Formats: sequence, structure tokens, C-alpha cells
Amino acid sequence: MKKFIIALLMTIFCMSTIAVQKGTAEPDYYPMGYSGDTWTGEVTATDESKREITLIYKKKDKEETFVGILEEGYSVKMKDGSMHKLKVSEIPAGTKIKVYYVSKNDKDASGSKVKINYIFKVKFLPKDK
Repeated sequence: MKKFIIALLMTIFCMSTIAVQKGTAEPDYYPMGYSGDTWTGEVTATDESKREITLIYKKKDKEETFVGILEEGYSVKMKDGSMHKLKVSEIPAGTKIKVYYVSKNDKDASGSKVKINYIFKVKFLPKDK
């Protein structure tokens, strides 16, 4: 019985450390069909022509990557209260963000089905100290 409890605790601990970067959204107003998926990581690359953001999550020797497309016309509220249309190229590499996204299956240029993550909200996070 003692071995079973230890094994169960180890399994729960391992599962919780693996999936830390993928999370669930806090209560708020979200678009229809949104299932609450979020992803937290550091920006490693952006592609303005595709509006694509690449995030990476590192924990010790494990590394996971997320790629998503920011919705067209996405705006952020500036410190002075004004709204600014965000260009993905304005997000510097190394910036820690949390993205809220919806995954959809689309076809690429060759007609193959691919999963695309559409980002509709970005939350900028403080750097870890």
C-alpha cells in the first residue's frame, strides 16, 4: 500500500511539471467555441508576413515549442490608455507571454490537413528574476 501511494504521488508530480506551460484561462469574456486553452512561454521568433509567434518553454532539460498566428488587427492597451495595433515584430525575443488560442484544422498549400493555433489574446508577463 505504501509503494502504491508513493507511486501515485510521483505520477501526479511528474504530470504537473510536464504540462506547466499549457494551462486554462481564468474567468472572463471569450469568443464562442473557446475551450480555455492557454500557453505560456518565451518568444523565440516572429514572422510578420504570417503574423506568426513562436514560443518556447524550458524546464531543466525539457523543452516544448508552440507556434500560433495572431489574429488580424489585434490591439493592445498602452500605458497612456490609447490602443495600438500590435505587430508581432514588435515583440522582442525573450519576452515572456501567455497566449489564449483556438486550434483548428486547416489545409496547407499542398492540401494536407494541418493544425493551426489562432491566438486571439496576448498577456505580457514580467521577466523571471
